[in-house]
Amino acid sequence: QTLMSIVDVFAHDQWDGAYYWRLFRLASCQRMTGEAASYLNTLTRCFGPRLAAVAPAQSASLLQTDLECVVGESDVAEYRLGVAPFLEVELTVQPLPAGKTAQPLGFLRKKLVKHFCFVGETVKASLSITSHLPRSITVDGIRMFLLTSERYEAVHRVAHGLIEEEDSFRVLVVDGPVEIQPGSNTFRFEWTPMTIGHYILGTVAVQWKEASFHFDASALRRPVQSIEVMPSEPTQTIELNPLFLIPGHTQQARLVFHSGSDIVREGKVELICSDGLKVVPPGVEPTDDTWCDRCSVPLDACGPDSEIVLQTHVKSDAMKRPSDNHGHNLQNMHSFDDGIVQTMQARVTTLYHHAKYDEIIAKEEEPTSDPMSTLLEAMVTTLDRPALTVSQSDAFPYDDDHVMVSVTLHCNTPVPFFLKEWNVSFPSLLKVAEDGDMNQQMFGHAVAEGEELFFGFKCTRQESGSSSTTGAAEEEPILHVILQDEFGKTFRQVLPLSLNGILAQMRREADFSTMNVATADLRCSSYEGVVGSPVKFTFEVDLGASQSSSQLPIVYTIYCDEADWILGGRVQGFVDGGSRTGRSFKLEFVGIPTQSGLIKRWPEIVFEYVDPSPVASNNGKSKPFAPITVHSRNPEEFKSLAYTHHAAL
Repeated sequence: QTLMSIVDVFAHDQWDGAYYWRLFRLASCQRMTGEAASYLNTLTRCFGPRLAAVAPAQSASLLQTDLECVVGESDVAEYRLGVAPFLEVELTVQPLPAGKTAQPLGFLRKKLVKHFCFVGETVKASLSITSHLPRSITVDGIRMFLLTSERYEAVHRVAHGLIEEEDSFRVLVVDGPVEIQPGSNTFRFEWTPMTIGHYILGTVAVQWKEASFHFDASALRRPVQSIEVMPSEPTQTIELNPLFLIPGHTQQARLVFHSGSDIVREGKVELICSDGLKVVPPGVEPTDDTWCDRCSVPLDACGPDSEIVLQTHVKSDAMKRPSDNHGHNLQNMHSFDDGIVQTMQARVTTLYHHAKYDEIIAKEEEPTSDPMSTLLEAMVTTLDRPALTVSQSDAFPYDDDHVMVSVTLHCNTPVPFFLKEWNVSFPSLLKVAEDGDMNQQMFGHAVAEGEELFFGFKCTRQESGSSSTTGAAEEEPILHVILQDEFGKTFRQVLPLSLNGILAQMRREADFSTMNVATADLRCSSYEGVVGSPVKFTFEVDLGASQSSSQLPIVYTIYCDEADWILGGRVQGFVDGGSRTGRSFKLEFVGIPTQSGLIKRWPEIVFEYVDPSPVASNNGKSKPFAPITVHSRNPEEFKSLAYTHHAAL
């Protein structure tokens, strides 16, 4: 006991020479009288970095010989030996792609280094052992205990930091025999984790014959090393086709699940529709009772490189086409509500293990673990506009009874479609001529996003009844276009055309077709006169019974060739309702002959109905509504005498 206390004093005072000799003296006494465990403890203290420079070679060799003998005694097997000075241990973890962080470990007052890795990623740890023995030794094995962070804390708070093998989550082993040379020795451990969590490299145990030396990380001078295992990035993928949905159509949707390199234990597929979309569960025939807003089906377990295909049907409501206050469809392709987007979302939830899981578990290298989970999402949307929209439609009258209709369509689909068929329907006032479809070369034409299509139709005007029978109830012009995708699926596009202007004009002309004939008799006060002398004219007009009953204003214009007459008076204006007596009225004006001789060309008159509404006005003037055909009756001739001076008469 006296020698042991002296040794402890010299150990703290760092009198290396005296300390070594006191250790040697203690070892000599214990060799003869002490027990094996105490003698082993003293022998391990006889070697270290401070004593190697002062210890004589012969004494160091004798002490190592005794050490090699004592570790083989069965009496030391039951003892758990802590950090032994004759071996210095240092643990490091090779850098990982995910990096590392450092934080304090409160219950030990030490620094904790946390290395990040993913499930299935190989972690490499280096164990550096520096031997201060004069000769090499051969140990039976080296083990490293990995503990979960929760268990590690519990051991230090309850069990005073004494880590046993049963506390460990995983034991990494360097199988023996292992030779440890004097000086530095490096050993490597590899671990491929299959379970997520935080694991601490708690203890290194060196088994040398019957003796077991434990180097706890909490007792080493270096920071405690740990590994944070995170879920591996799933290699599973899903594909949802088609890329988009066309409003107003029922389409087949196809969900393809690829497992990648993962082992999928189980899963679930959910299909969720927004307002305006309906879906049927995969594998169910679409009927009125099977359409729903959302559905879910189980996903079968599958191994790596597997593929599961689910097919269903999706129905999209037609988009509402905006209209003006008069019920006419707006033609601008940008007038659709951009805020309404119909979507179908696919959610696939799976429980999976890493691709190496079954292999590692079969080797019993890792305890079994719960599967990881992941959520895969895909979405398909309807086009915010129909596949085709009318950007412009116009009609141009030509000849007497022909109209040329021009339609410009804008393509809104992200993928190309093909024109398979088209036809146009007009109100009864218009009919496509036999050779009027001028678009034959567009059959099978591929239409890409942003492209414009130009359609032309030659039409003839048709006889029609009055607006009282055909006006409000008349059908609107519609262009039907059938598109075909690359899979052969067809989509009918119903495209109303805005031809309101010309159709309204044609209907008005049809309404007044029975009121467009009038007679005008020209009377003059004299059928002979002198050049430059005024002549009084009167038009006696008969509009007929239908015109006299009409409430629309009538505008008249009297004109003639200036080479024959100069006109004056009320030669233009509205027919005064007061001057219209029954079916006839009179218009008086003055004409002056401008040349001598017989004049056979007389002033002429034209009548037109006008639209008095403010909308129809143009710069304050009423817009002509419909012309009236006038049958004129004129005198045969007017004898114009040359002007002579009054002195010559």
